[in-house]
Amino acid sequence: MSQSAGRNPLLLAGFVIAFTLVLGAAAWELNRVVNPPPAVVSAPCPAAPRGHPMANAQHSFTTAPQNALQAGKIYTATLCTTRGIIKIVLRAGAAPQTVNTFIFLADSGYYDGLIFHRVCPNTADQSCGSGTSLHIAQGGDPSGKGTGRGPGFAIPDETPQGTYTTGTVALARPSNSDGSKIANSSGGQFFIDTGDNNFTPDYNLFGDVVSGLAVAQRLQKGDTIFWIATESATAPASSPSPAVSAAPGAVASPSPSAAPSPSPS
Repeated sequence: MSQSAGRNPLLLAGFVIAFTLVLGAAAWELNRVVNPPPAVVSAPCPAAPRGHPMANAQHSFTTAPQNALQAGKIYTATLCTTRGIIKIVLRAGAAPQTVNTFIFLADSGYYDGLIFHRVCPNTADQSCGSGTSLHIAQGGDPSGKGTGRGPGFAIPDETPQGTYTTGTVALARPSNSDGSKIANSSGGQFFIDTGDNNFTPDYNLFGDVVSGLAVAQRLQKGDTIFWIATESATAPASSPSPAVSAAPGAVASPSPSAAPSPSPS
């Protein structure tokens, strides 16, 4: 056998390897075209407000904050996330204790750098249930797993005004072993209703997304809350529920059918 003939098997193998690599690259590129990866905005937010993001923020407190809400004020929260900005008007008149605590935690840097640990629907996440009826983006747990009970104190239950429609924001709440909710047990975890949810009125409703709902609906499990900043402004004379009133009245909401619940556990 000649020397050139002996090299033919090696040459053929080289051609096969090269062809396989080219074919694999073409298939990978075709898959990217057919199933493009989710767009991640590298700089979705404006310059962070002073004091945010806060390094080494405190995640445990011994007592609940004193009430700092002022009558006649409207309070808002701006969330800078992996997907962009979400702006929420807080329901200070309907859920004053919840809003006061949320503002305290946000201003303390509690949420800076935490993630959305639960985003549903997601068939790969057992906590979302087996169907697609649950539409939430839940975050605010320093452990990043949803099992944390922080921030060291509980927020009292406040009767929700309305139901859990698309764009509303509420506190998560842990459950007893029988599935019932533990009274007055909410903490720092919150969720955005990215679609209509038929929850029983067990979760303190304290805000409404007024800008960035599409951003919230693009959130994925593991996305980051870079910072949350709060602001206040004088409410117009005819301002409804979001403004703080002298004596906010609680209005019981209708009882929707049960669904997988956004409990921290």
